[in-house]
Amino acid sequence: MEERNSSFEEEIINSMKQELKSSVELPEYDKILLFLHYLFLVTGRVDIMFCNSFLNEATQLLKNSIFLYKDGLFDCAFYSVRQASEVINSMLYLANSPTEKRKEWHNKKYFPLDSKLKVQLEKISCDYKEIKSLIPEYFSHQEELIKKSHKIIHKQGFDTFYQSRKPFAPNYGFIQDDEIQLFLETLKYTIGILLIVFIIAEPMSLALSDENITYKINMNLMTEPINTNYFEEFLGLYYIIDKIKISKFYQNFISSFYTYEEMSTATFGVVREEFWDIESLDEIGKQLHLISNTEKIMFYILKKGIKVSNFYVCGGLCWYLTSIKCNRRGFSFNSEEFKNYASAKIRFNQVRDNVFISIVKIYDNDVLYLEHNDMFTANEVKILLSIENQYLSKEENDYAF
Repeated sequence: MEERNSSFEEEIINSMKQELKSSVELPEYDKILLFLHYLFLVTGRVDIMFCNSFLNEATQLLKNSIFLYKDGLFDCAFYSVRQASEVINSMLYLANSPTEKRKEWHNKKYFPLDSKLKVQLEKISCDYKEIKSLIPEYFSHQEELIKKSHKIIHKQGFDTFYQSRKPFAPNYGFIQDDEIQLFLETLKYTIGILLIVFIIAEPMSLALSDENITYKINMNLMTEPINTNYFEEFLGLYYIIDKIKISKFYQNFISSFYTYEEMSTATFGVVREEFWDIESLDEIGKQLHLISNTEKIMFYILKKGIKVSNFYVCGGLCWYLTSIKCNRRGFSFNSEEFKNYASAKIRFNQVRDNVFISIVKIYDNDVLYLEHNDMFTANEVKILLSIENQYLSKEENDYAF
């Protein structure tokens, strides 16, 4: 009898999970989710590294909102979008405030509400104030959408009740299509705010996507180029990025890059994409001063005709591909595996799956891992040792190859 009651009660609880909820078909559901999935917002600025946690949280809240709305938890979905908007503003506020403010925020002491915080942002961040003045209609419309969301979040009107979504419920003026459009517009505009605020905090993200600047930046940074097509593709607002680019804030940031030498396509591939085109070594050789010391060693190895498919650095954590296709089956990484390669008595032609790993010593007691399809000959090993000895005997930026 107890088992029967338990089973019946379990059925009741399961039915409660779906009570007054109905799944919603969202237009652009896959498209928006995939955009958020591939969105990589990371700053490499040491002074505001904490912002990366805020960026991850805001992005996750936006993803959650989509799933919540689709599952019928409409009020929670709107709340999640609003939370994302507030997290974004809090991030910029703390990035422009003394460290003590961040400690107060972390210790859950007094922190201004979002409405007051945005007023403070215009006072403490000239960049935020300028960008907002260039596209005021975007910020004001996003704020208006959030205000409309408040009516749903705070349950103002019977049409905001779950009961109103029940089939054959009394008509309280609820129109599903209108609410779907409100949700999607609020979501899209808030994603846009995330991108705009990130650019203000990390203008390098825009510079890296700027075709007039990006080939002058000979550094491989943590920050990735921002997707400048978002506003036009999702909102039909082609001018947003253009307005940001003409700002004093952005022009001041990129001004120094105009004097930099522009990288060729092949050099850009090495520095920014970690890819060596073997056919373009002569072209890369003309810009050796633009690549790192470790990359120079790779260049000399390839220039000597040593056929390497992949170079690994930082204990195998980072790697460079070459245009020589690797024959290794699949991909796997194990830090202990690379430690074993580095400590092996015989450094050259170590077996790795169906390819080989060889070790070349470089500066600061570090090593360069060479992955190759065929065993190195005795003459090739001799060449590698020669490069190794000459490099280690020279000061940085002083080579004799």
